[in-house]
This record gives sequence, structure tokens and C-alpha cells, in this order.
Amino acid sequence: MSESATVFEGEELSGGSTPSASPEEAKKIAGKSPMKLAWMRLRKDKLSMVSLTVVILVVLAAVLAPFLVRMGVLDPFSYNQDLLDANTIPEGRFSGASAAHPLGVEPGTGRDALSRFWYGITFSLIIALTAAILSVVIGAIIGIISGFSGGWVDAGLSRFTDLTLSFPSTMMLLALSALGLELIQMVTGLPNGPLAQGIYCTVVLAIFGWTSTARVVRGQVLSIKQREFVEAAIVLGASKSRIYFKEILPNLWAPLLVLVTLMMPAYISAEAALSYLQVGVKPPTPTLGNVLTDSLKYAQVDPFYFFMPAIIIATIVISFNLLGDGLRDALDPKGDR
Repeated sequence: MSESATVFEGEELSGGSTPSASPEEAKKIAGKSPMKLAWMRLRKDKLSMVSLTVVILVVLAAVLAPFLVRMGVLDPFSYNQDLLDANTIPEGRFSGASAAHPLGVEPGTGRDALSRFWYGITFSLIIALTAAILSVVIGAIIGIISGFSGGWVDAGLSRFTDLTLSFPSTMMLLALSALGLELIQMVTGLPNGPLAQGIYCTVVLAIFGWTSTARVVRGQVLSIKQREFVEAAIVLGASKSRIYFKEILPNLWAPLLVLVTLMMPAYISAEAALSYLQVGVKPPTPTLGNVLTDSLKYAQVDPFYFFMPAIIIATIVISFNLLGDGLRDALDPKGDR
């Protein structure tokens, strides 16, 4: 027996208590939750932290934009024809940039470019985030039911997923744009304006975007349903809805979070594509998509105005993609780093 053990034993025999760790030592010894471990791994990835910072700034800008417009700090709708030359092109370099208009003005109308870009981020992120959440919700429900049920239910839902994936989504968007808008107006009672157009884009992106989530979730559920806590819930007679949403779903939050961050940039790019195809939100309400589409007309005479929305979209898309990759690595310590 070691000397330290002998001393402790002597202290116990003499009525003393075994020394306990100090609060600082206990804090070091205490186990860390999976969330804390993931955050520690994410913090070590400098590229992911830079992307997270950019994403936070973009989200804050999107949240603040409507309030700044109401306060008059941003003015995306007022025309400034006096800042344009005879050809309706901004006078001066960099789209006529000045202290009053840091990124210049919009060719043809003279509207403040910074306000248009900033306010457009709000609408693009709302469409992308809502579509991503709807896609994940639909895909998670179908994936859980398919993976847990097995048999003909799994086969039927898997074939339905394959069928949805095989549809030419772009052609369907163009063919059904008028009918889809009319249906949304009929259901919601909204006029044919930016809100109805935004809802149409969101719904269409969600309808054709849930398939990847369903496949990922189904694969995860095939493994989770073999675990003891699920088998115990089945033996105890738990309902299927409880097993789906109380037992299985909480164990899927990590891949679902990663899927949302990876879908966001895809849907931001998709919104820009829809605007280019004239089935997105129409001007004068700005989105990054329709601002970029409008700038195509001035790519040669005013390249600064053309490149700015393209750079903003590229920055947001890359940041979300890098953040999604970083989260995937942080939440999956067994994967390749």
C-alpha cells in the first residue's frame, strides 16, 4: 500500500473524512455534454468560425432591414433621377457612389443600391429559411415513417421519393407558375403581389426539396430503431406517434441541423434562378435574385452594379456551405476531420 493510501486510511480510522476535490478540480473532472463537445470541436475550425461570423452578420442584417426601412435609414423605393445621365446610367465611378449612396444607385431608376441589396437579403433569407424548414419537416416525417415501418410502407414511400426526385423541377416551376399563384391566392386570399409570389417560391422549393432529407433520415432510423430505448418503448406499448416524435426524432437533431444549413445556400441560389426565369418575387420588392436579374441589363455599361449582388450572393452561399460542413464534422467526431 502506498504512503498516500496509508495516510488516507489513517485519517479515516481516526474519524477524518476522505479529501474531496476542490470546486475547480470538480469542474475539470465533470463530463461535458455532446453539445459542448461539438462546440469545442467547431471552435478549433477557424474557417467554420469565420463562416459562422458572416452568417450571424447576414442574419442580423436581414432582421434589422425592415426596421431600418421604417425608420428611413434605408430607402429602397425612392427614385433619384437627378443622379443619372441622359442614358439613365449613374454619373461617376462605381455606380455613382457617394456618402449618401455608399454603393451607388440603381441604373434606370436611381434607387439606392445599398438599400436594395440590404432589403433584398431579408426576403431571400425568409424564402430560403422557410423552404429549408418545410423541406426538413416533410422529409423527416416521411423518412421516420419509412425507416421505422419497413415492409410495403417503406417500399411505397421510397418509390414516392424516387418519383418526386425524378420530376424536372425547373420545367414544373415554369409550367405551373400561373396555376400555382392562382391556387395560393385562392387559399390565402392574397392579391398577386410579393407576398403571394414569395409563398409560391417557398412552397415549390419545399415540395421538390424534401427528398434528400427523407433519404438521410430513413438511413438513420434504420439504425436507431434497433436500439434498446426504442425496443423498450415498443414493449411498453407506446403509440407509433410517440415512438416517432418522442423517441426517434430527438436523436436526429444533429443531421437535421446540418441539412438546414446546407439547404439554405441551395435555396438562396434557387431563388435567384427563379427570379431569372420570371417566376420569383417581382420588382419593385427587392430580393437578391431579382436585383441580380435586373443588373444583367447593365453588365457592360455599369459592371459595378452587376458584380455587387453577385458577390453578396456568393458570399452568403459559401458561408452557409462552409458552416454546414463544419457543423457536420463537429457533430460527427467519428468522421474524417
